[in-house]
Amino acid sequence: MRRRRFGVLSGSVILLVAAATGIWGGVASAGGGCTGDCVLGVLELTGPPPVLNPTVGAGTAASLTFTVTNDTTGGGADGAAGSGSEGVAGKGPLLVESAELTAPSGFAVQSATLVAPRKHDPPTAHVSINTATTPPTYTVDLDDLDLAPGASISAVLAVSASCSAGSGSWALAVQPAPTAQQKGFTVDPSSALRVGVSGACSLAFTADPTNAVTAQDITDQGFDPSGSPVEVEARAANGDPVAGVEMTLSAEVGSGTLSGTTSSTTGGPDAGVYGVAAFSPLSIGTTGYYSLDASATAFASATSGIFQITDVATPCTGSCSGAASNPTVSAAVTVSNPGGGDTLSVALGGFTYQCPDWLSPTGYYPTVTTPLGVDLWQANGSLDPTPRSVQVSLTIPGSAPPPPFSPYYQVCYASTEPFSGGTLVGAAQSIPGYTGSTYVGLLPYCPADPTAADAPCVISSSSGDGNAVVTFLGAPGDFWGSA
Repeated sequence: MRRRRFGVLSGSVILLVAAATGIWGGVASAGGGCTGDCVLGVLELTGPPPVLNPTVGAGTAASLTFTVTNDTTGGGADGAAGSGSEGVAGKGPLLVESAELTAPSGFAVQSATLVAPRKHDPPTAHVSINTATTPPTYTVDLDDLDLAPGASISAVLAVSASCSAGSGSWALAVQPAPTAQQKGFTVDPSSALRVGVSGACSLAFTADPTNAVTAQDITDQGFDPSGSPVEVEARAANGDPVAGVEMTLSAEVGSGTLSGTTSSTTGGPDAGVYGVAAFSPLSIGTTGYYSLDASATAFASATSGIFQITDVATPCTGSCSGAASNPTVSAAVTVSNPGGGDTLSVALGGFTYQCPDWLSPTGYYPTVTTPLGVDLWQANGSLDPTPRSVQVSLTIPGSAPPPPFSPYYQVCYASTEPFSGGTLVGAAQSIPGYTGSTYVGLLPYCPADPTAADAPCVISSSSGDGNAVVTFLGAPGDFWGSA
């Protein structure tokens, strides 16, 4: 049985495109001193169903059929062998002995199966991989073909396009059985058979990060460090999960640094969830509002929903309270009528903003750098939308007494809803994690015996013993500044 490798010789090439059948054909002619009576080798590429421009979805597999046909051209006009030919009339001088297909970059070949090979002295199909290239190069060798003029043989290839693959060309080389003149086939680059890539691979959060306390584990269950881990799925263009994808998480919104397991690889068949990467533990040490970004090479990135990192999270049973402090301010928060199953979060810092001041040359009061954020979260992870009485006392140590005739200390308040005394500001005042404009301004004083309907407003403001104390009512879901 003959088995020969390729040697590609020079010659001319004709490119045929059969648009009606959806088949691409590259025609290679014998080189050397052939006078035109030499046999032609033809390669056709089809797919199910046949299309003129076959495509494979990014990250998906497909079946492509390659057919090598030896043309019937062989003899001269009188039926005798042509000049310089070693063949006889009707047979042509050259047999197609072997063919070699090299896949475009990013395409892998899992298998090659010959269709209806000869029972005796059968041809062979072999897939080889060159790992010295990045990505590896896949080649299919079709050997011992012995294709006489007019004969054909097809190989069905199981191929896949990686997520980084782009449209490319299959390289074809055809080798005849040796003759005395050692004439051979060659294929011009202009006859390259192209295959396209459709769609794109992408990432998607299947278990979003949720609210957490600083330095505690971020899971898919709010304020529960023992909850299930954050998970991201890698998806091919058709939506199927993809195993073995290494991805990275980073903080997309927020000033803190994401720590812990920030890199993970999607699981394979033996993993708990195929094509999914789990990230645990994860934590952020700075309060604020965050989202996470998942990225991987050749994949469209994904961004999680907004979640909060807070200093304190207190489950509410009846009334509930929480406190947080740093060297510049301390806060004590009490909710007298929370909803059933609510959680009170109290956080200092994480963002900055300014209150408008028409008397200032800059048009603003000094920047609030340590704001207080208070939220009531329902068990389903959403903010409690019901107006509730939330009383806050801010203590500012080392504060000098206010100047004479001043209204003592005031609160620079930020809200997503208009309030008395507030001023609508533009995007420069937007709070990270929230879209649109934010209302910012100094709070008015409350009436006697204020209720939640009067919020937000200042209840009292005083100074003594080197401390300033301001107590006010706020609305859940707002961002509150220091006095």
